[in-house]
Amino acid sequence: MPMSIFTRRKRTESMTIEEDAVRFVRLKSVEPLVIDVAEEVILPPNVVVEGKIVDSGTLVTILDGAIEQWGISKRSVQFLAPDQYVIIRKVPYPDDVMTDELKGHFFIEIGSTLYLPFDDPVFDVVPYSPNTETNEAILIASKEDVLDSYEDVLKKVKLDPMKADITPLALYRLAFRQHSFTGKEHILLADLKHGKLTVSIFHEHYPLFMRPVDLENSTDLSVVRELNNDAGIVTPSTIVMEIEKLINFYRYNMWNGAASITHLVVNGEYSRMEELLSVIRERLALNAELLVKQPLELSTGEEIPARFNRTIGLALKEV
Repeated sequence: MPMSIFTRRKRTESMTIEEDAVRFVRLKSVEPLVIDVAEEVILPPNVVVEGKIVDSGTLVTILDGAIEQWGISKRSVQFLAPDQYVIIRKVPYPDDVMTDELKGHFFIEIGSTLYLPFDDPVFDVVPYSPNTETNEAILIASKEDVLDSYEDVLKKVKLDPMKADITPLALYRLAFRQHSFTGKEHILLADLKHGKLTVSIFHEHYPLFMRPVDLENSTDLSVVRELNNDAGIVTPSTIVMEIEKLINFYRYNMWNGAASITHLVVNGEYSRMEELLSVIRERLALNAELLVKQPLELSTGEEIPARFNRTIGLALKEV
């Protein structure tokens, strides 16, 4: 089963705060997967920007009304750390460091021998058991003051925020149920939202790599935007170009050419999705599929849009 990095204290509600909306999901059953509630409230521009809450007052006001409508006041809630402030790294550690000493070891190493792109990291770490030759761990870190800002907003609307989860793990939980991955695959998850691409890579059910890409500032300027129809929509060629760069990085920098991506799964709402999948299959010679093969449904039978997949995957953490 896919790993879960952050431990949950008790059953919680599941909510994601994204740039375009706040989304809330509650599961009715897991086998089969049936969603009891999938609600969203749209956010105006410039409330959440690049993963940061920049207008907490407006967000609190909107959340107050939504929480009353959803009937979840004073509940515990789990949320996702923004992709822009999440780092995943596979890191070595000495033979004399025991498993229960890993967090203390890396607490000392961060900032001295291990450098992260932010000064105030909060992190968790687990042993990477597939490697039996050397001691390695998966370190997942985020920026503490960014997570604190999310928790502060949730507390202001009388919710009890739990530790944050991360989008790659949430999506992988859902992908695992949809595709029955064995763990032997090298799986690339391509998550599209708001003109951005977040790539994460899994092997043996462990997240090994994550990188957000701003597609609207792609180096391939000739194909960043359509000039005729769908103006402002990032082209499939641009997306595939960025994915190919990261596939090559994974193959040659992380595996020295000994392994490469075997499966590619795409999540998100994109007007040219079928074309994108076709281009991936043709240019990269990969098995490319949607993360959710058939639209998920509410218990009423109503289809749930793909933009809820992150929140649904977060809700699966309860299982």
